Amino acid sequence: MAQFDKSVQSNHAVLQNVLRLIARTPSLEIVAPKILKEAIRLAQAQGGFYLVFDDPYKLYLEGVQAEQMPSEDLLEDAIQGMSYDIHVSNDLPAPLKDYFNGWLLTPIVGWKSLAGVIGLLYNVDVTLADETTPMLMSLLDGLTIVTTSEQAEVRHRKLTANQNEFVRIVSHDLRSPLTSIKGFASMLEDIEVDEKKLHFAEKILNGVTQMTSLVDNIQDAGRYDPETGFYEMERTPTDLISIVQEIVRTHLVPAEKGELTLTMDVADNIPIVNVDANMIERGITNLVDNAIKYTPNGGNIAVGLKKVDNDLLITITDTGYGISEDNLRDLFKRHTRIRRKEHNRVKGSGLGLFIVRSVALHHHGDAFVQSELNKGSTFGIRIPLAGENLLGGARTQ
Repeated sequence: MAQFDKSVQSNHAVLQNVLRLIARTPSLEIVAPKILKEAIRLAQAQGGFYLVFDDPYKLYLEGVQAEQMPSEDLLEDAIQGMSYDIHVSNDLPAPLKDYFNGWLLTPIVGWKSLAGVIGLLYNVDVTLADETTPMLMSLLDGLTIVTTSEQAEVRHRKLTANQNEFVRIVSHDLRSPLTSIKGFASMLEDIEVDEKKLHFAEKILNGVTQMTSLVDNIQDAGRYDPETGFYEMERTPTDLISIVQEIVRTHLVPAEKGELTLTMDVADNIPIVNVDANMIERGITNLVDNAIKYTPNGGNIAVGLKKVDNDLLITITDTGYGISEDNLRDLFKRHTRIRRKEHNRVKGSGLGLFIVRSVALHHHGDAFVQSELNKGSTFGIRIPLAGENLLGGARTQ
């Protein structure tokens, strides 16, 4: 059995020193290794690890080698559903079980989600002494506080960067359509030929459309953002077939792409789902707009809706320029645009696909893309037929 240090006075001194360290230098790089070592010493463990799954990704090991650690997926599975407490088990995943007999786990609960895990490893069966547990939990609480604090700082930096990018987009992309509107509108005062007036009016409307689309995307990107958004979902029984049909029927294709074909391919076994119809409509519209922008005139775009296993797939397939494998990874990130000569005339803010992914995540699904350079692309939204997405479905966290 593992024996624990019962020197309460000494342990209080350690805890006091750790708290002072956190107050002086609230940095994971400095605090995490120190706390991990003290937790191992206090619990008389043989080793330990500290892992944060996402921003900022961190992994610290003490008394255990990297090759002995299980995958992040296995660790995440091990703590799914755990309360924020100390959990003891002698059932270790591979390859840890080849080197240790038991472990002690505590999940790190971050902002709105599971952030990571702290683990202490033993070569013998694990037994916690009553007087040690509160001290150990206090140490791990300190590490969790620093973790969530650093994650908040990362989010703050992202928000600041997004705000700066927002200002850049507004000052750059809105300038062109506004200049066009002003210029052609002033010409109307001196034009008497109806045909020319009609031409200039069309130019004005095109500029207004560009500006409206940009403003809509800026607004949607801010409120739909899964991390920082403020949008309150309104789930209602929704017929996705009707949404797809309406988008295809009413979507305006630019005059310069008059030979572009927009069709739909909808399966007949699509159930009514409990989703936010407005969000779904905005997601599909962005995918269709994106396909129109990047498909040369004379091409084809097909909007699909089908049920695959326990998922609904909304797909938009085009015969456009396609995307290289190197560029696929970052497509759904905010402000991402692929630079190539065929895109020089294409206007955009790089927000459309970010909105698509946000819509998918709000429905517990994801966005995906399949593409090959110069052979077209298929973009899509996957909506699982489970939980809140079902009529009368249970709310998920």
